[in-house]
Amino acid sequence: MASRNLNTIILSDPRSFSGQTQPSDDYIKRGADLLETEGTTTTIALSDPSWREELRSALPSADLLLVSPWRSPDILIDGAMLDSAPRLKAIGGTFDNRFTTFVSIDELTERGIVLVDTSRSMTPTVAEFALAQTLNLLRDIPSAVALMRAGGWKRSSWDSFGHVYGDLAGKKIGLAGYGSINRRYHELISGFGCPTAVYDPILDKSGAEQLGLTYTDSLEELAAASEIFVVGIPPLKSSLRAIDKTVFDALPVGSLFVLVSRMAVVDEPALWDAVDNRRLRAAIDVFSTEPVPPDAPFRFHPNVLPTPHIAGEASYCHERCFYDACLGCLAVIKGQPRRFEATRIDATMYMGVAQNPKPQ
Repeated sequence: MASRNLNTIILSDPRSFSGQTQPSDDYIKRGADLLETEGTTTTIALSDPSWREELRSALPSADLLLVSPWRSPDILIDGAMLDSAPRLKAIGGTFDNRFTTFVSIDELTERGIVLVDTSRSMTPTVAEFALAQTLNLLRDIPSAVALMRAGGWKRSSWDSFGHVYGDLAGKKIGLAGYGSINRRYHELISGFGCPTAVYDPILDKSGAEQLGLTYTDSLEELAAASEIFVVGIPPLKSSLRAIDKTVFDALPVGSLFVLVSRMAVVDEPALWDAVDNRRLRAAIDVFSTEPVPPDAPFRFHPNVLPTPHIAGEASYCHERCFYDACLGCLAVIKGQPRRFEATRIDATMYMGVAQNPKPQ
């Protein structure tokens, strides 16, 4: 199908990602502008009480359906609705693999409709944040900034004895999971000469070695070989609280722990116990309850570097997610290779696992 004269529906939501209302144009404008070069776009506001009726009315002439980033509209586009949309070739958005209440992969596949989910478009940003937190832990940079702002000055030495400290170069790194976040993290540290080990159930020894990684048989074995332990495991039924006391006990005393996936994969009491009793230093960006209570003890713990879920929480990142969804949908129309196509495996990944609460 030629890409000109396409009819595209955009379901847009004006809510922001930091608790304040913000125009949805901030996130969809670049993608919407791209789509408009290929035809006509119709934007439907999810805040409008009649949006479902507008969607049903627009679907019969639609070639593409786009959803503003990180939104799963409160509607099930079932077989009857899809049958009413004979021209529809692709649906795109950023759903974090949580799209099964919105669309069915099986229903789409039967009709030759592709689902594009650009959740992984944000993971390079998250990986860079994980690297930044690694460097912050190694030199205790935030404490130095706080000291200066409080009017103080350094001790005779700023060395953090008792913890892994100093240059990243040569440090032993353990990657818990080798999904998109830790794959990019691995690329980012490639110039530092860090011996890097990995544990991922879907990565075998041969595959690990081809990637320049040391293969380990378990999270405990990985922990024992790590000075810096980076958790990029997604919260699946099989991975909930996988980082437990046995893993923390295997980590060397004073090692560094970086978490940017979800707290659901960590036994949280065991984490705080390790911070207290094994002198673990931890950079944590995700929590079991968000926002974190103002009096949460770990907010003030000298060995914890807490951040308020900001690793991927950036306007430019959300804007890129939507733009990539537009590119993916246009690639379907043009018969070009497409990134971020969702599969049945993606549809079943997080079934039965509650998403971390996020402020709306």
